[in-house]
Amino acid sequence: MKRHEIICNICGKIFDQWDEQEDFGLHCNVGYGSTYDGDLIDLDMCCDCFDKLIDDLRPKCVIDPITERF
Repeated sequence: MKRHEIICNICGKIFDQWDEQEDFGLHCNVGYGSTYDGDLIDLDMCCDCFDKLIDDLRPKCVIDPITERF
């Protein structure tokens, strides 16, 4: 039986064990107040694309979304 493959929405990579383990993504229904009202977001990201996204997004944030734990 073949397992269900998860594919990164950004780069198209088929998830490997590390990507599956980390499970980076955004999965939600969009409520009112957005240009995407009523849409479903189903975004899967591999580890590399997640890092790139955070590297691009973090400097734009007034409140840093990263709390370093180590």
